[in-house]
Amino acid sequence: MSSEKSWNSAPRRFHLRFGTVVADPTSRPLPPLNWALLILFIALQVADVVTTNYALAVPGNWEVNPLMEFAQAHLGPSWWIPKIAAAGLAAAVVLHTRRPWPIVCAVSYYVLIVSGNLACL
Repeated sequence: MSSEKSWNSAPRRFHLRFGTVVADPTSRPLPPLNWALLILFIALQVADVVTTNYALAVPGNWEVNPLMEFAQAHLGPSWWIPKIAAAGLAAAVVLHTRRPWPIVCAVSYYVLIVSGNLACL
């Protein structure tokens, strides 16, 4: 019985999820690189909304993304709300992953998107 008490009093570092043992996501802090990339990702989302609005005001420019075009057609000036909601969901996922490559890919993609919007101005 004494071995059971000492086993139960140990800090819990693993969880049983869907029948498999996985590491506790709260046991390690998010690496500083991931935080920096996450902040850059959020800043790029805001820059994308602002530069898209400016670029669409220039005659001859149009939205290339069909989902955002749909949101712009049906939501008008509030088209950016679903985009920011999706970016928030992506940011929440990044908080639970320890690998930097998904956020690096997203940041790289949005650097290209914002650059393209700036080129259209």
